[in-house]
Amino acid sequence: MQNGKQKIIVTSALPYAHALPHLGNFIGSILPADAYYKYLTMEDEDAIFICGSDQHGTPIELRAIKEGVPPGQLADSVHERIKSMLAAYGCTPTYYGKTHTEQNKQSVYELYHALKKNGYITEVHDKQAYCRYDKRFLVDRDIEGTCPFCGGKKARGDQCDDCGRLLDPIMIIDPHCNICGRSEIEFRDVKNLAISLDKLQGRIEAYVNSASQNGWSKNATNKTLTFLKEGLKPRDITRSMKWGFPVPEKGFEDSVFYVWFDAVIGYIGITREWSESKWKEYWMSSSTKLIQFMGKDNIEFHTMMFPGILLGADMGYILPYSIRASEYLNSRSVKFSKSRGIGLNMESALTVLGAEYWRFILMYLYPESADVEFSVDAVKEIVNSVMNDKIGNLVHRVLTLCWSNSILNGIATSTDEKVEKIVEGYRLNFSQQHIREALGNVVELASYGNELISSSEPWKMIKDEGKHAEAKRVMSLLAGVVRAVGILLYPFCPESSSKVLEAFGSGPKLSSIFEEVPLSIKSQPKPLFSKFEKEDEEKLSSFS
Repeated sequence: MQNGKQKIIVTSALPYAHALPHLGNFIGSILPADAYYKYLTMEDEDAIFICGSDQHGTPIELRAIKEGVPPGQLADSVHERIKSMLAAYGCTPTYYGKTHTEQNKQSVYELYHALKKNGYITEVHDKQAYCRYDKRFLVDRDIEGTCPFCGGKKARGDQCDDCGRLLDPIMIIDPHCNICGRSEIEFRDVKNLAISLDKLQGRIEAYVNSASQNGWSKNATNKTLTFLKEGLKPRDITRSMKWGFPVPEKGFEDSVFYVWFDAVIGYIGITREWSESKWKEYWMSSSTKLIQFMGKDNIEFHTMMFPGILLGADMGYILPYSIRASEYLNSRSVKFSKSRGIGLNMESALTVLGAEYWRFILMYLYPESADVEFSVDAVKEIVNSVMNDKIGNLVHRVLTLCWSNSILNGIATSTDEKVEKIVEGYRLNFSQQHIREALGNVVELASYGNELISSSEPWKMIKDEGKHAEAKRVMSLLAGVVRAVGILLYPFCPESSSKVLEAFGSGPKLSSIFEEVPLSIKSQPKPLFSKFEKEDEEKLSSFS
């Protein structure tokens, strides 16, 4: 493809379609990706935000068996619920698709055949777990036990959630079957197909050494370098099960492609589902930057395996430019759960607070570089002290003063050295995908506005006719600060941003932030946010 104007693809790790994401899942990938994409639209970048539901794999198959429905029906049902929740939270991906589609199947097969042609697919003989009680082979996530590296008690057959290490089921200590709960497991000989990551190690290593300079999160770089130092091995891309894309090879009629393989390719397949005529403009142009958001448990799939697939296939696809992997949002006082009806998931959270509140709270707590504790007290502090006392207080005081005093209802200008410096920091933080810090800039700007109004006391100037000119000048700047806050708030709280900017008749374009605009408030302003009251605290505490 020919070079052109820079394009940007934003992706987030695909939510798994066996249940609704909980708040930790949401902040770990989709929400920061959505905020970053919204920022790009503010800057008029040629960007698309691609996401979708990961629809294959064992948990979906097992839940479908328990509910007596086909796996595809279950996956599609949960997919629609996730789409509905994302809309409720103000998330606006360019396209939210799914992995079980003809477009993704075509992409998977094309990449598989290219890898095979280039000598990077090998047949391997494995030991696969077999449950004597259920009389069936078990795929990796059917097995749980103790991690051989960290001693975590809930390590799955493919990965330990505690330390993040990739595992093989045979490595698990004291394994038991997730289907029946028994330990009647034996390992039988099976054959699978694998991608020869060992043959690709040199190319993957060169890619990582170069690309990790593009603002990768530290955990993405460090974890990847550790794996590379240990040496890559062939990684299975097939499994003996029925739900998934069939393997197009003789002797593998009872196998499907492993979920991790078609899930990372899903970014491409979902883009094809969005637009068959445009997808190559983004995925096969050297001027495109691919920015990926995920939790730290997804690092190796995006820093080594996905690039390894694309490098080995050699079909002209771009490689990930920046990898942003969050740490975990933990909670001891509130239970997070993806199980329907249990714990605080995206749906149940809305029974406590509105979506705008959760967007702000979660981005304020966003675990960019270290695990962060979520608690009832933290939520209360953020809503009351930050959202209300700083941002909401400034907006309401300034707009109410302008509404109640016609001499102040004039021009808003944010041309001020301090404002310019804060906006510059905001842009810099977003350009480096330091999104929590960018939200900090919004709070900093609101704090500056509150300092200005307290130190200048414009309500006193209004009472003195000789100071009306000074009152207009001060309020013009304060109105400009409020407008700037409204613009900068957009990636985090789009609905609240719209309410603020309505008073100025403008939209959230960063290029216009220092323009003088008329201020015309025709009705009494309402508070932007509400306090977190005792009853809200009790509702949230009920999920403990």
